Amino acid sequence: MIAAMVMAVHALLSAAKPGGIYAYITPSACWALVALAVLCVSGLESPRTWYNKTITFIAAAAAVAQIFILIDLGLLTGFGKSPLSFSPQSVAINLVYVLTGLLGLELSRAYLMKSYGKRRPLLTLGLVTLLYTLVNTSLSGLLSVFGLGDPLKTADYLGSTFLPTVSENLLASYLALLGGPIASLAYKAPLKAFEWFFPVLPDLSWGLKALLGVVPPMLGFVYVNQAVTPRELRRIGMRINQRDFARLKRSEKAERGSLIGWTALSMIGILMVWFSTGLLGVYPTIPLSGSMRPTMDVGDLAILVKAPTDKIKVGDIIHFWRSDEMVLHRVHKIRIEDRKLFITKGDANRAPDTDTVSPEQIRGKVIATLPMLGWASIYLKEGFSKAWVLLSSDMRFIYGALMAVASAASAYLIRNRRSRAIHRRSRGW
Repeated sequence: MIAAMVMAVHALLSAAKPGGIYAYITPSACWALVALAVLCVSGLESPRTWYNKTITFIAAAAAVAQIFILIDLGLLTGFGKSPLSFSPQSVAINLVYVLTGLLGLELSRAYLMKSYGKRRPLLTLGLVTLLYTLVNTSLSGLLSVFGLGDPLKTADYLGSTFLPTVSENLLASYLALLGGPIASLAYKAPLKAFEWFFPVLPDLSWGLKALLGVVPPMLGFVYVNQAVTPRELRRIGMRINQRDFARLKRSEKAERGSLIGWTALSMIGILMVWFSTGLLGVYPTIPLSGSMRPTMDVGDLAILVKAPTDKIKVGDIIHFWRSDEMVLHRVHKIRIEDRKLFITKGDANRAPDTDTVSPEQIRGKVIATLPMLGWASIYLKEGFSKAWVLLSSDMRFIYGALMAVASAASAYLIRNRRSRAIHRRSRGW
């Protein structure tokens, strides 16, 4: 009944699309009814008995860490003004809208996870994650996943919206299983408050949105999975399969090393993305022509640093835009008339370039060259390009692959957690 109510509310709001003030009143009333129905079915005491202090603390810490990362990235990339109004009346309406939505979604999520997660935790986690991903996703966005839109727009939607929604709902559903609605609210509420009630928001690129939307929730999932104890698993009524014991081969030291390894791998991934996008002030690029031979050739990896134009002098190799493409050429002359202009030349070319380069076109200057290391990136791009051509013929392949990866990852982590619980019990821990 609760699952049917959630789907009915989502279908009603998607089909009706109320306008004006009713765009806030109608969803608030619907989700408030869902929250009341859950409390009537489960009882007022259930959320309190489901509460887990440790899990709730980790959930709140994950949300706060994600917000701090958002602010940190905003300081690097810039902030944009929130599109929402912040008058007292608007804030009050938005507060009711957000609170009722959170209560309806998280109480119903916790009820479904607690009702079925004890007997079939993996299946329930996957289905509930899928249900609430669909509830939090627009129909037009889902259609783009199935190839009804432009492939580039589809990729943008998958990375910046769909995958972060899946990751966030996977973590929230796992928190609801272990700590009830209070734990999932401790994660979701701070993020919603930042999104709805912060006057300026980070202006992030597609890559950063995808990275920040996926990595922190998955790290939170791993931390929660490591923190839950066998006693807590028994307290919530999860059944432990004795056959899983034979699969446990790692010691407690290896478990701690696994957590450190996950964290280190994620941080390395973040730093690599920051490096490749230039957020650290240094970024790589690959020459795609032989105009700079013998200094650098096709497939070399050039390391560049963002530099003000007054620090660029004759002889420096600069990276700049020209005719919708990026060019790596050496500064041949600097002409200063009404403004500073750069005359460039490729080392392999006989004559300087005909077009001058303005300061606005320059992205950075080369500080080092690593021979041949760029070929790996070229081969990877070619491989991804061929794979994209194959998959884009039917976007359902991408959708199915993403769901399979998410399900396999969650299944592995929970099964591993249950196996460690059996090992600890057998050793009297």
